[in-house]
Amino acid sequence: MELHTLGVDGGYTQNDVTQAARVLTGWTIAPMGEEGYGAGMKKLIDNIGEDKLEKRGFVHQGDFLFVPARHDNGEKIVLGKRFSANGGYEEGVALLTLLAHHPSTAKFISKKIATRFVSDQPSPQLVDRMAKTFGKTDGDIKQVMITMVSSPEFWKTDALREKTKSPFELAISAVRGLDAQITQPYQLFSWINKMGQKMYYYQAPTGFPDRGQYWINTGALLNRMNFGLALAAQRIPGVRVDLAALNNNHEPESAEAALITYSKIIMPGRNLEATIKRLKPMLKDPDLDKKVEIAAEKHTVVALNADSAGAMESVKKGKAPKKQDIKNSELAQVVGVILGSPEFQRK
Repeated sequence: MELHTLGVDGGYTQNDVTQAARVLTGWTIAPMGEEGYGAGMKKLIDNIGEDKLEKRGFVHQGDFLFVPARHDNGEKIVLGKRFSANGGYEEGVALLTLLAHHPSTAKFISKKIATRFVSDQPSPQLVDRMAKTFGKTDGDIKQVMITMVSSPEFWKTDALREKTKSPFELAISAVRGLDAQITQPYQLFSWINKMGQKMYYYQAPTGFPDRGQYWINTGALLNRMNFGLALAAQRIPGVRVDLAALNNNHEPESAEAALITYSKIIMPGRNLEATIKRLKPMLKDPDLDKKVEIAAEKHTVVALNADSAGAMESVKKGKAPKKQDIKNSELAQVVGVILGSPEFQRK
């Protein structure tokens, strides 16, 4: 109820949660395998026979199994709806239908979608329009999305690029934008962790927040910049990029020209005038190369397989991973600055 339908403020009580749990007793997964969990149930099903399960009150559909002997057959009341005794499997279907058609579900799901694609704090008017479409179309997400992208809030200037990439999104968009060849993905995993998103370790069942303020702080911004610099300079073992090939092997005349050219390549379709102006001073930072070196040393991790052992051994001996032939010695630095820029941090 809290995570997938009504939402935390959806109007349900703890008693509704308890009663709903009673409705769903007997709902489980179909047993697989001859040993371990479900072995006893599998034996029971084999003894009954697949063709006779329905007559015995079982419901077996793919990986789903309803076991009548495990169902609470008493009367229940959820959200004011009475479920008569001995309702069996059907009362579970009725409960899911009730939750799916509840107004709170329409609003909760619509807000999650708007938060994902429009703004960390979507306007109530936008959410209400999307929720109405959800109700009218019986939860057709395609139509809800059409309502969202057809709304003025979606196209407002202050909503454009308002969303901040999570560390995972940043890393993936960076390697895609540079057309990187990846042979050692665990190195990216390590960087994502370092940037603040320890994969599969978020304690709450909600998953990582979809709001920029959770990801952005001074330390996170520094790590994001270091990641961009390390990636562009080919200091991440097992991840190779050919920066020259991105520009059809045309060498920019200067660092400033490279900044303009590669900003357009990496972030096409954006107004980059302010971004380029903001990044120009960084190109003259004499310490950037040193920062890249330090970042690479801090984030080199133990190889997981034999394929990456050679690259790791080279790092241990102080040898840099094999690089592409980049004519402009400043090009990697320029691209690293672009990847670490505020504009690239936004979706």
